[in-house]
Amino acid sequence: MIRQPANGPGREFFVLPKEDMEASNVHAVARSLRHAMRHGTPLASAGIEPLNLGLAFEIAALGRELALAEGERLAGYKIGLTAAPVRASYNYDTPVHGYLLESTLAPSGGFIDTRQLSNPMAEAEIAFIIGSPLDDPDASIQDVITATESVAPALEIIDSRWSGGAASLPMLIADNTNASAAVVGKPVGLPADIADATSLLTVGEAKHPGSTDSVLGNPLESVAWLARHLASQGSGLKPGDIVLSGSMNVPVPLGVAAMAAAQITGLGTVHAAFR
Repeated sequence: MIRQPANGPGREFFVLPKEDMEASNVHAVARSLRHAMRHGTPLASAGIEPLNLGLAFEIAALGRELALAEGERLAGYKIGLTAAPVRASYNYDTPVHGYLLESTLAPSGGFIDTRQLSNPMAEAEIAFIIGSPLDDPDASIQDVITATESVAPALEIIDSRWSGGAASLPMLIADNTNASAAVVGKPVGLPADIADATSLLTVGEAKHPGSTDSVLGNPLESVAWLARHLASQGSGLKPGDIVLSGSMNVPVPLGVAAMAAAQITGLGTVHAAFR
């Protein structure tokens, strides 16, 4: 994972002026969040009160454009708010999605530099590797099965670029749904009983069980939702895309843990070390 060094524990927050929250200046917000992503400099939350969902989606799209203009490559997508209690906490009815950059992906067994992250947390996920286009606005679970080349166990490391974390749904969406890094294990064929998969997330010495109950009850439905959502926007899933289908557990803070691993039934284990 390619990251620029942090400025150290005494770094100052990158403050976003309130006037930058006007619709005509959403580019400034996107640039500020991209700066925070690259330099590990959190944004103070002062002045973000006018941010709404419409602007948040626009800011996220602009942030993706900025990353691609800098030479980043899109690797796929992540799906968030797949657990009913989490959606309820944001008073929102559907999941949300963010994008994955190649520079933020690491293979199982690799090191992830978390020193510049504010409050990194780990999630156990099922990664889908797409083998054929999926851009049907009526995409079904069967369509996902047909389009899936393989699946793999994954660890997602999430973090917020907002100082103190995202205090609202628009803040979460504008910040690419807290996407920070992902560790993807060895791909395997799609198990017939993927909807019944369970997980065991280990962070340091602590173990945290999870299940697909937190992934819309079925990760295939989660990916189908994403396909339908992207199709409604004139886009879709492409061969080679990696899709993190949603956290199987409540996010676990890394704290001082030097390692984390996720074991998922039928898929195997993925692990990473931190420094």
